[in-house]
Amino acid sequence: MPSELRIGILGAGGIAERAMVEPSRDVAGASVVAIGARDPERARAFAERLHLPKHGDYETILSDPDIDLVYLALPPITHAEWAVRALNAGKHVLCEKPLSVNGTTAALIGETAQATGRRAFVGFHYRLHSFTRQLLDVIASGVLGDIQSVHIDFSIPHFVVKPGNIRLDGDLGGGAVMDVGCYAVDLLRAAWGEPVVEQATAVLYDGDQRIDLQTDAVLRLPSGARADVRASFLGDDEGAMSLRIAGSAAHLEATSVIVPQWGAKLRVSAGDDILVEESAVDGENSYARQLEHLVAVLGDGSSSILDAERGAGTMRTVDDIYRAAGLEPR
Repeated sequence: MPSELRIGILGAGGIAERAMVEPSRDVAGASVVAIGARDPERARAFAERLHLPKHGDYETILSDPDIDLVYLALPPITHAEWAVRALNAGKHVLCEKPLSVNGTTAALIGETAQATGRRAFVGFHYRLHSFTRQLLDVIASGVLGDIQSVHIDFSIPHFVVKPGNIRLDGDLGGGAVMDVGCYAVDLLRAAWGEPVVEQATAVLYDGDQRIDLQTDAVLRLPSGARADVRASFLGDDEGAMSLRIAGSAAHLEATSVIVPQWGAKLRVSAGDDILVEESAVDGENSYARQLEHLVAVLGDGSSSILDAERGAGTMRTVDDIYRAAGLEPR
């Protein structure tokens, strides 16, 4: 790989700027060199506003020999198609989460990466933040004792996802589990291994009965402990990104888990005793940490917690949640 990781983006939406262009300006060894959109004029406007040197349609990005990694800032339904095309064009790929819309197409991305000798990753950026690393270290430390129950509530405020939002479009792979529930599944797998889905119920969107506005699922951890997960577009005015764990020795509470830089806090208590009380480091950005990680693993060939092969397992569990709720996987 060249001394600098040269990145091309497919998709000119807000996530591209927030998750890739802005972080790249603070990360050594990486730069965004091109933006592609279905509408080349939209790509031109994006490039001019953010001072990117190249722009065009999707094929322009894939055919550019000066691009090493393609970031897919596209609706999940399109990830498999464009990830496979990019990998076959000799590019590494970062898919904005989720990796794809279901376990089958997610696995295809990983298989294509292996066949082409390229790397494919899923953008679970929160995993690279020091707050999340500490959270997982505390869980693994044994300070909680035997895990008795886990509660995850990832609820977006009710006024955010409104008609016209792509997250309410079944043709684009929308829905609450796809948008925020995938984070919960990833977190459960990171902390305890593969969960089993036992049951789920969904509140459906009147405008598209394929879309879950809220899904509540019960999963069983390998230890036998119960994990209750809520993924929702119907949260209160503040929403929630919370994790609560009841252990035989102590209880854990964490906030802002999905985006730690939004003021995440971690507290472990045993009765009246506070065993751990920490806050996310001011100024640390999970997207910048993700990009630093990609530069490192592509530089030395080491494995990654964001590898597509692992991400496919998360999507298989997402499929199981939808089936348990009486819905077809995406």
